[in-house]
Amino acid sequence: MVTLLDPPVIGCLHVALSPTLAAGKPFILTLLDPSLILGSACGPSPCPVTASVFLAAGRPSMLTLSEPCLIGPPALSGPFLAAFPMIYLFIRINTSMKLDWYHNQTDGFLECVLDNNISYRTYNGGDDIEKIENGTVTKIFSKQYGDNHELSWEKEKHWISESYTDEVGIYEPLPIPKAEMMESWLLANPDWKEAFPAFGVYNGEYLDRLQRPSSVQIGLDMHNALENREDKIKLDYDPESKTLYKREWCKEEDNFYNVQPCCVFPNNPGRIKLSESEKKEFIEKYNLSLR
Repeated sequence: MVTLLDPPVIGCLHVALSPTLAAGKPFILTLLDPSLILGSACGPSPCPVTASVFLAAGRPSMLTLSEPCLIGPPALSGPFLAAFPMIYLFIRINTSMKLDWYHNQTDGFLECVLDNNISYRTYNGGDDIEKIENGTVTKIFSKQYGDNHELSWEKEKHWISESYTDEVGIYEPLPIPKAEMMESWLLANPDWKEAFPAFGVYNGEYLDRLQRPSSVQIGLDMHNALENREDKIKLDYDPESKTLYKREWCKEEDNFYNVQPCCVFPNNPGRIKLSESEKKEFIEKYNLSLR
């Protein structure tokens, strides 16, 4: 959590009481602990500076942001707001945890393999997720449980992040804020065109509940060979394998299905591999140029 501070008024007694402020360092305060209490407001009670273990001790809590690389919920502290004018600064997370899921269309499940011992499998797009250890289902997680429930998928994602940091990265979700805060975040990020990234951002992309980047679901890993909404035909082409895939039309969305199933559309068939004869038929009918 980060809060951008306006410079205190010259001569303000808080500056003299804080080695950090007195040194004239940039006024950006980093809260390492979201629950950190900064202190009481000015007046009869101790001021925020003297009551703050960071400011009073002159800890290196002031940072300079050289690039817009952070987003996140604003730091909220009524007492501190009373002491200094503030502007909320959101943090854009660039390297949140990404999980790779394989769509087994034959047996109708998504699978994420962490190593030879642990994998995860869902048959309904992520509503319920099986944890498989050494070939045996040991737990079944559900998105219906609260974050602190033993079988919460959110809680398990934190475990994955801590146990496989080098392989999958660090899970840094954005706590879903109140509507007005979400609106402020979107206003602060006008170039963002996707849904609010509650589960983090990966290389500038939205991550869904299964930690799949939007490019996976949209299908940016292949070339879009054809998108004909009138005929309801969408074709993806893999130049490496020279394979052509078809995506089905979703009546509920009045659009083409994404690449993999999700909890909203668990019956999404995914990409359908076309035979050589079907591939030839589409190439001739739509005059496709595949390379």
